[in-house]
Amino acid sequence: MNQKIIEIEKIDLLNKALDMKNAGYRLAQACAVKKDGVYLLYSFVKGDDLTTLRFKTEEGDLVESVSWLYSYAFIYENEIKELFGVNIVNMNLDFNGNFYETKIKRAFNPVDESSAERGDTDG
Repeated sequence: MNQKIIEIEKIDLLNKALDMKNAGYRLAQACAVKKDGVYLLYSFVKGDDLTTLRFKTEEGDLVESVSWLYSYAFIYENEIKELFGVNIVNMNLDFNGNFYETKIKRAFNPVDESSAERGDTDG
């Protein structure tokens, strides 16, 4: 298997995803990781090739959904939106915070209420 990670700017996600679709790649997964901010990873597969697009988001950033290209992406994106608090917009099916029932809002990237009161949203 040939694997590569391509660092992109958030603004380039739609164009890069469209390039992948036009080249015959399928979306294999999308996920997020919290480390000095939140990184989003969209992985695409074609034959033996696995290509991941990776970019960092900041609190309050808008991230355009790729669900108009890959309809099933709404599942991954609703999860990222709810569990990490990433503001993914224009999903073809947005559960508006009702995809999961969790005791803690943004369970994988919680906001420290005392920090939020000071205006520090990085917690």
